[in-house]
Amino acid sequence: MEQILYSIADHKMLSAIVGFILIVLETFAPILPLMAIVLANAFVLGMWMGFLVSWVGSSIASIILYYVAKKFSKMKFFTRYESNIKVVKIKSWIKKQGFNSIFISYACPFIPDFLITTTSGFAEFDIKTFISGMVCGKFIMFLLISYIGEDVGSLFSNPKKIVVFSIAILISWIVGQRVNNKIHKESIGKIKK
Repeated sequence: MEQILYSIADHKMLSAIVGFILIVLETFAPILPLMAIVLANAFVLGMWMGFLVSWVGSSIASIILYYVAKKFSKMKFFTRYESNIKVVKIKSWIKKQGFNSIFISYACPFIPDFLITTTSGFAEFDIKTFISGMVCGKFIMFLLISYIGEDVGSLFSNPKKIVVFSIAILISWIVGQRVNNKIHKESIGKIKK
């Protein structure tokens, strides 16, 4: 995939479209290498453009996949297992997981986001919490991968970049947590009314 993107590097718009399509396909077909696609996007398009293409494409695709999984969970094949005690316990556990667990799951590049997204959809996890945690988690992961993809050598030769990036992760987590808390307060307020 890196070779495909590299060969059309002279055509930025075409590269961005190909990168966007690849990242969307990866969301639905986890066999594709996520890190390689994000690295290739950053290498070919530059850090910020590559990051934006990867982040937006993957986030949109994850929201679509969530709704697809939620729709499938209502089909007869799946509803016959709903009363199974193990299924009830798993769904209950997933629903209790908040912003933190979704954020951490998506921020870690080694946890397949296909699994997190489909499981959240099947368990009918709160959509507002899912989207806020997913978008913030992917932001961190893709920013890190894009940062590395643009210039791998400077990351190790300049420790200031590691400190700056660590601070950015902390700020993103705090902002995401506040957004999630605000969403929940508004939802509770609407229910009480």
